[in-house]
Amino acid sequence: MTEEYKRPDPDELLKRIKEEEKVKERKKGYLKIFLGYVAGVGKTYRMLSEARFLKENGQDMVVGLVETHGRIETEELLKGLEVLPRKKIEYSGISLKELDVRGILERNPKFVMVDELAHTNVPGSMHTKRYHDVEEILDAGINVYTTLNVQHIESLKDIIFQITGVEVRETVPDRVVDIADKIEIVDLPTEELLQRLEEGKVYIPEKVQQAVLKFFKERNLEALRELGLRYATRWVDYNMKQRLEKEGVSGPWDASTTIMVCINSRTSSENMIRLAHRYADNFNAEWLGVYVEPSYKFKMGYEESLQLEKNLQLAEELGGKVFRLTGINIAEEIVSFAKSKNISLIIIGHSERSRIEAWVRGSVVNEIIRKGSPIQVLVIGGEGRENGYHVQKIDRQDYLDFKSYLKPFTVSFLSIIITTVICFFLSPFLEAINIPMIFIIPIVVSGLIAGRKGGILASLMAVAFFDFFFIPPYLTFSVADLRFIPTFAVLFIVGVIISFLGDTVKKQVENTRQREEFIASLYDFSRDLLVSQNLDDFLNRITNYIWELFSYDVVMIIPDDNNNLKVESRKGDNIKFDDDDLGVANWVFEHEKSAGYGTNTLASSKWYYLPLNAHDLKLGVLGVAPYESDITNEQKHLLEAYTSIVSVALANYLKIG
Repeated sequence: MTEEYKRPDPDELLKRIKEEEKVKERKKGYLKIFLGYVAGVGKTYRMLSEARFLKENGQDMVVGLVETHGRIETEELLKGLEVLPRKKIEYSGISLKELDVRGILERNPKFVMVDELAHTNVPGSMHTKRYHDVEEILDAGINVYTTLNVQHIESLKDIIFQITGVEVRETVPDRVVDIADKIEIVDLPTEELLQRLEEGKVYIPEKVQQAVLKFFKERNLEALRELGLRYATRWVDYNMKQRLEKEGVSGPWDASTTIMVCINSRTSSENMIRLAHRYADNFNAEWLGVYVEPSYKFKMGYEESLQLEKNLQLAEELGGKVFRLTGINIAEEIVSFAKSKNISLIIIGHSERSRIEAWVRGSVVNEIIRKGSPIQVLVIGGEGRENGYHVQKIDRQDYLDFKSYLKPFTVSFLSIIITTVICFFLSPFLEAINIPMIFIIPIVVSGLIAGRKGGILASLMAVAFFDFFFIPPYLTFSVADLRFIPTFAVLFIVGVIISFLGDTVKKQVENTRQREEFIASLYDFSRDLLVSQNLDDFLNRITNYIWELFSYDVVMIIPDDNNNLKVESRKGDNIKFDDDDLGVANWVFEHEKSAGYGTNTLASSKWYYLPLNAHDLKLGVLGVAPYESDITNEQKHLLEAYTSIVSVALANYLKIG
């Protein structure tokens, strides 16, 4: 009896067809990675052996960049191969050499050899990382052979640290490894590797001792070797699944799993993000990164804010979808979001609150476990309170001035003073027990105007002034009637609670106002673009609007009839836009990718460029230049939203599509 035929899911078929069409539309080269578990196993040697084989078979092959590290057998393999010259870059008075991407594109070979994929380029290079160079070469339809060690894969960074105690600085996002058409494991028994190290065939003698103290311990090498083999096996399984899906063969895998990782502003979040990515790969699951900002929290410190942006960016680089939420109760927001997205596993760090904080504010982790059923919750141990975050340096000139720092205390002090004066004149007509009710008013006012700090200070001052001026013996902090002590306690507790609620309401109102402003601005922006009288007016409206909203210098760069880019509209103070800036804009226009300030491509530029594309056509480039502060991920998302509207409006205006 034959097995019952299972029809493929129509939605999956449609998705597969669209993905295949995208691949066909995109001109892309073949990527092969020679993966090793540590330096010296023979990755470069194996890559050059492959290069010689290609040449002997008449293939157009060049060597873009190879590091021989003085190894004689590797240098011998280079003889007779076409080696392209490297690009010279001056940095700190020293002339350094890097991969010449432009030279490779002009030479346009069929195959190019590029060593050390995880290498960080010299400042001033086109891209900050070599894997960005490789991506551009692949986009040009050139096949690339490259080398990589397993410790340089981003999602394995925390595991490498646990194994070796060494924090790897240069990493490659897993997405780059995932797009490889083939991964070849270059393996060597650890005994032979250590023998090669002693013979000076891995590092020069000066570096051997340093290597032994770090990676080259036998237990480290065995663990790294196993990790490399496991990673390659997982990659093979993933590719086998992709092939089976293309052929319409159903498998036993579960595609319904969705993983969510809770992100915060601590460095420990990086490990959880990498763990979520690895779990998602193992289970073939989608994964999300979620950050919940407490609506009662003050402005985040500068160092914390930088770490949060770094964590969110890491989640995006590893392929996760990032969401920012706001709420009073963090646990409720996480559980509610998880249920709305049908999350099956939540990954969260162990609570770093002290026992007192947990008793007062509760445990977020315990609340999620209690309310999240049937969602599975995986709790990961943190790094401790001291290492979990950077302590904020009190430098008010960077993000707060002295006047704004004193504002909550000034408001609280004045409001309590005024209330005390009023109560002093009313005291002949009031009983002492009624005066605390009047002091509630300045506490509420302080909480609403000056925030939680002001409300707490007002509560303390209210108790002190009530005792000092209105409770016998007067003008002292002594209490003759002990029955007033509960009154003091109740006044202080009620004041603190009200100040917290007032601060929460204030922040919620501010968040609501910002969301409404953003939605309204998008609506107004779209409406204004539709009523533009001509192209010049259309472009001027765009630059003016973005300049007013973001306070950035703005340029609109549009191709002319000969498809040459020209600055058609600009807005800002003393804008300087030269040929070098136009060159970056041309790269963005051609490659349809963001570049410039705050990115990994042509990062030395002061402009951040976004491509304008709609209906599969290139329409132009939008450039913005911040005056002082960095562009955060959130601001980039907002700019991308405006860019999408501009692209569609520009396409409709020019009657394209």
